[in-house]
Amino acid sequence: MRREQKLLLVFAALVLIPVGIIWFVTWPLLHAWKFPKVTVGQLSAPVSRELTAEEVQKVNLWLQSHETAWGPSGEKTDLAPKVVLEMAGAQGQPVIISIWKYKKQDDIVGIQLAKGGPFRMNAFPDAQLMALQPDGAQPQ
Repeated sequence: MRREQKLLLVFAALVLIPVGIIWFVTWPLLHAWKFPKVTVGQLSAPVSRELTAEEVQKVNLWLQSHETAWGPSGEKTDLAPKVVLEMAGAQGQPVIISIWKYKKQDDIVGIQLAKGGPFRMNAFPDAQLMALQPDGAQPQ
């Protein structure tokens, strides 16, 4: 192999490897995440009750309008969420929405597509989460 070919190969590696790593990290943030259309659900924290059809529709509309900017799959937390919504699609696909509320910063929303599975998380101001906080879900 000639010297020019070796330099070209090193240059290509120096350019393509960082680009590949950056793409691997940012792709989940850029790629839209298609949620199943939820048809039933229940509020399981801070109180436990079934959601009404109107509340389920609000949650579904919120999910369908927030498909991007979710973090990579695999995030975990040891803290207990303040609000937990356990939703299910028409074919029974689970969508578990957990909300960690903070006083002086944006709230964190974590979504799981399997019970006990990894989270994908995103931060939202409290005003954007009103559809995800049905009656009884506003913790004190």
